[in-house]
Amino acid sequence: MSPRPLSPRAAALVEQGLVSGANFLLMLAFVRQLAPADWGVFAFAHALALFLQGFQRAGVTLPMIALASLPGAGWDAARGLWLRLNCTGAGLASLATLGVLVLVAAGQATALATEWWRPAEGLAGSAPAWWVTALGLAAALVLPLWLHEFTRRAAVQEGRYGVLAAQGAVYALVLGLGAAAGAGLGLPAGWPPAVAPAVTLALAGLAATGVYRVAAGQPVLARPGWQLPPAVQRAWGPFTGWSAGAHLAYSGYNFGVLALLAALAGPVAVAVFHAMRLLVQPVAVLVAALDSIDKPRAARALLQGAPALRRVLWRSLRAIGLPALPYLLLLALAGEVLLPLVFGPAYAGQGAALLAACALSLVSVVSQPLESGLYVARRTRALCLGRAGAALVGLLAALASVPLYGAAGALGAMALGYASAAAAAAWTLARLK
Repeated sequence: MSPRPLSPRAAALVEQGLVSGANFLLMLAFVRQLAPADWGVFAFAHALALFLQGFQRAGVTLPMIALASLPGAGWDAARGLWLRLNCTGAGLASLATLGVLVLVAAGQATALATEWWRPAEGLAGSAPAWWVTALGLAAALVLPLWLHEFTRRAAVQEGRYGVLAAQGAVYALVLGLGAAAGAGLGLPAGWPPAVAPAVTLALAGLAATGVYRVAAGQPVLARPGWQLPPAVQRAWGPFTGWSAGAHLAYSGYNFGVLALLAALAGPVAVAVFHAMRLLVQPVAVLVAALDSIDKPRAARALLQGAPALRRVLWRSLRAIGLPALPYLLLLALAGEVLLPLVFGPAYAGQGAALLAACALSLVSVVSQPLESGLYVARRTRALCLGRAGAALVGLLAALASVPLYGAAGALGAMALGYASAAAAAAWTLARLK
């Protein structure tokens, strides 16, 4: 008797459970073995790579789902065009990061060259040296992240849920090997320790991409291009423009707050910030797993009207919130005991930062289905404007709180940003006809 195939929701949960569980183990291994400053360098690089990946969501993965019902946009017909667009975006993101790296490195070189006649200033006027390493690692992560994300979305679009689960298994295996090796990956002498987790993450993304390439028999790389079917092209511009704006606004109360923390408090504070977010990662697993399935379901529900869409979003919120609430409550109550046990003594005494991370995770649970509803309803303009207001709230809160409270202040500022964005999205959906 042949085994019963995985349902779409089960496959998404399996894949995200494997991916996020392995990510957690990798991060935990390195946060314990690397000095906080070295961990902070990698964490900032990873955050920058994820910021750039947001443009992939805005220009490729979200529109290829939301616009799939338009003439000529069926997956079989349009897949190659979306693939070319994905490769174009990945190349541009990598080049942009390398360009900033060159500018920062040039500033460092100029400061070093002129230090002999201004010894009192030294390097005070240049960017911190650790930014050069972080930018280089971010540039190296872009292509593996973009390829992995595109192929996992393609597996869903094609109904290859077994392939999706297999991708998660291989990704987890590679990350597990990296976590087992820890910081001793045999890097050449003199290389920054932050390279080790970045190399492991890149290899895992490429390995998962390879699984799809072999199992599906479909290409994963293509000549750059941005020509889409005519009906899609007309809708893609406004959709993607507002989506990209929404991503930039979203980054204001996410990556923007983190960049302020890095600039004002340095890599050690960034390390604390990411360690606290690591503990609430299981909630993000649920959000990401259900997002892959619930966006297409919400798009189909919208064909029946706004009330049907709201019912799907409410079920999604309930499915995420019921398991998330007890876990976050446990962390909030036992955080002071858990932190030194999980991360080691360097992270003891960060209970306030963990409480802020729990609050951030809670409001993200609420905001995710609401903002998904705006995407599938093509209300990207409303999403962008709501997030712009949230970015203003988050950045102002960060400017006030980071100098006083460090990582805890940054996490609290992000929570305020998420809450503002969720309120704006709920108001728009309530008025949707």
